[in-house]
Amino acid sequence: MASVGFKDYYEILGVPRNASQEEIKKAYRRLARQYHPDANPGNKAAEEKFKEIQEAYEVLSNPETRSKYDQLGRDWRLYEQMGQASTQGRWQDIPGFEGFSDFFRMFFGEDFLRRNREVEYRLPVTLEELYIGGKKTIQVGGPIVEVPLRPGTLPTTRLRLRGRGPGGADLLLYLDLQPHPIFTLKGKDLHASLEVPLYTALLGGTVEFRHLDGQRLRINIPPETPNGHTFRLRSKGWPGNPPGDLYLSVQVRLPKQLTPKEKELLEELRRLRPSGI
Repeated sequence: MASVGFKDYYEILGVPRNASQEEIKKAYRRLARQYHPDANPGNKAAEEKFKEIQEAYEVLSNPETRSKYDQLGRDWRLYEQMGQASTQGRWQDIPGFEGFSDFFRMFFGEDFLRRNREVEYRLPVTLEELYIGGKKTIQVGGPIVEVPLRPGTLPTTRLRLRGRGPGGADLLLYLDLQPHPIFTLKGKDLHASLEVPLYTALLGGTVEFRHLDGQRLRINIPPETPNGHTFRLRSKGWPGNPPGDLYLSVQVRLPKQLTPKEKELLEELRRLRPSGI
């Protein structure tokens, strides 16, 4: 690890490690008067000493920072830099970051260090890719990375690939679900429209529906099924334990380009039922 300058603040103030807060304050005031720049004009050594005294007092006069200093010793400044980098997300800027001391690994733990060495990336995915599973490849910072997707991965899932990011950082992937022309996912339930020909909706019959994995489902349509009616297919939604359901909303498809004979028959139907209901 890169050398981190260690300063013994107790020694700088000339007090024992068990000194009271009042003793620390008195020592600071005495030394500050002695080395103050106004009392030592043009004396660079005194100026540097005065800065050290101020630094020592800032740390030891605050019980919280003093406690951390007492625990961390020579790793104190690195700890301070970690705190600043944590709020800014710039761990790579810490001097010596690549080689944290064994003391820091013991104090914070490997998981803490790993969590703060990560690169975030939004991975575009389709419903089909998440439903079926498989592998996607992405390029982050140069190398091509293979991302495994298990069948039934939910779009809210965050994937962590340890050590696969730039510089050996963890790669944290947020799934960016692309809009689907037919399906929507709500929780673990799938919703979609089911096109039903007019005559099938009126007289009954069977229609086919193609699922996300290509499987063709045969849906029985009872006679006089109204537009907007919803069929619930249990366990045909999102994979899992338990799986979700599939909800199909009927969209009656009207015939187009009617032949003269079809128009004639429809006119006959209108005469039989003028209200159309």
